[in-house]
Amino acid sequence: MVAQLYGFLAAYGYHHPLHPVLTHLPVGLTLAGFVFILIGYLIRRPDYAQTAHHCTVLALVMALPTAIMGYLDWRHFYAGAALFEIKAKIALALALLITLAAAISMGRQRGSVKITRVAIHLLAVLVVVGLGYFGAELVYGKKTAAPAPVAPAPETTSPADAQAIAAGEALFKQSCSFCHFSDNTDTKVGPGLQGLFQRPKMAVSQWPVNPDNVRRQLRTPFEKMPAFESLSADEIDQLITYLATL
Repeated sequence: MVAQLYGFLAAYGYHHPLHPVLTHLPVGLTLAGFVFILIGYLIRRPDYAQTAHHCTVLALVMALPTAIMGYLDWRHFYAGAALFEIKAKIALALALLITLAAAISMGRQRGSVKITRVAIHLLAVLVVVGLGYFGAELVYGKKTAAPAPVAPAPETTSPADAQAIAAGEALFKQSCSFCHFSDNTDTKVGPGLQGLFQRPKMAVSQWPVNPDNVRRQLRTPFEKMPAFESLSADEIDQLITYLATL
């Protein structure tokens, strides 16, 4: 069902994750709730506190579909791999739901705004910052690896090879680019793959680099890399052809 949803969107030119589209709503509303409750506390205006309450209710409402879209993206683009960044985002997402619910409960109380209510809104903002941090770790990764070796200039390719390379590049962008760079060797979620076939061994598994072992890594991955069982044999061959050009 997940594959069909993304396939439908891809048919209309949308190849990106769904989660970021909705993320701005709970994030913005959480920040707005903190700003309004802080103002209400400082100038003793209950109408600002009421606005903070409304923002927080909307933040909680929008957090639920955002979390669902995040789960779908995780299943589709990361093949459900239990990466540390994913685990951290799940834990923080649950913390955000609990924190927003607590802020809403406090918002039902009458009377002047108490410092504990401001504190719970601030905690929600800190949780949002943590979610953003680990989201950035997934997208941009860590730049720790050494520069890639310079690959030899590519030879003239046949039309069939050029077609396979183009198809492999499209598969890489769809299935691999969320975890691997193609233009350098920096670590993203996994190691960068520039110059892969000029290396003696793979960075993590230490298997010798050859088409058979790359195929093996895709079918029965090493450590935290997910299996890409949905890829056909032809698609894996296209992907390997493209990786050989990096």
